[in-house]
Amino acid sequence: MPLVDGYLIGVVSFSHMQISHTQWAGAIIIIILAAGGWWYATKKAPALVVEKVPVTATSSVPSTQPTSTASLPAPAVAYAGPFPTNAADTIVSWSFKGAYSGNDTLVTQAKADIDKLTGLMGQGKYDDYDLYIGIANDYGLMGDGKTAYNNYDKAVRIHPGKGLAYANLGNLFDQLGAYRTAADAYAKATAAEPRQLEYHLERLNYLVERFSADTARVSAAFADASHQFGDTASVLAIEARWLTEEKRYADAIKALQTVKALSPGKDTSTIDAQIARLQAKQ
Repeated sequence: MPLVDGYLIGVVSFSHMQISHTQWAGAIIIIILAAGGWWYATKKAPALVVEKVPVTATSSVPSTQPTSTASLPAPAVAYAGPFPTNAADTIVSWSFKGAYSGNDTLVTQAKADIDKLTGLMGQGKYDDYDLYIGIANDYGLMGDGKTAYNNYDKAVRIHPGKGLAYANLGNLFDQLGAYRTAADAYAKATAAEPRQLEYHLERLNYLVERFSADTARVSAAFADASHQFGDTASVLAIEARWLTEEKRYADAIKALQTVKALSPGKDTSTIDAQIARLQAKQ
């Protein structure tokens, strides 16, 4: 993830987990995830969980992803902006209880972060795209959805061909209760940078959480990820969870068996146990 004067700038997953500032070697690091999801901001990769059974596996598909979104050249992509709210959504209030809401110490810290990042704006030392995302993250932590949205939008206007700001918008809109708009934003992140696996994982975790019954939508998202990466353990683990929730046990078992095959040398006892539980349900 982009490192800006001691700050790691990334996705803030308001809906999937709460964030806190952590001191590490004197640097302030904004940490998260999601699933929803990464590593990112760093958000950690979504926990591979099927019916609350963790699965740790590696993919047979070589990774071609850059270590930092900021390292990618921004393709010439038109952006009319601001990012539109889905017609099916209504945002009752742009304010919400953020991770820092009610904690004066953390709010003061977030405001100091904003001042720091704002002071770096336009100097050329760091990409303003990353700075706007960091500022938006801080406002989101304080529950100021409108200002967070405005700063994410400023980031998108700089690099409409990068996915990070869209993914952050997805998390923000989810917190605001604009679930279809959030799904639109996650889809935009994967469309902007289709070879960033983490964007797909965040999108898939979100859709399974919010739109599990929308089979066409969820299936299309899994197909999109499969088209980009083939059989990938992290994707298949999420798919197995969804298939289990949908009571498609045979399909879920098949997905888990593939996850196991992609995990040579790993402890797959939890996968075996889950397969056994699903077989008992058939």
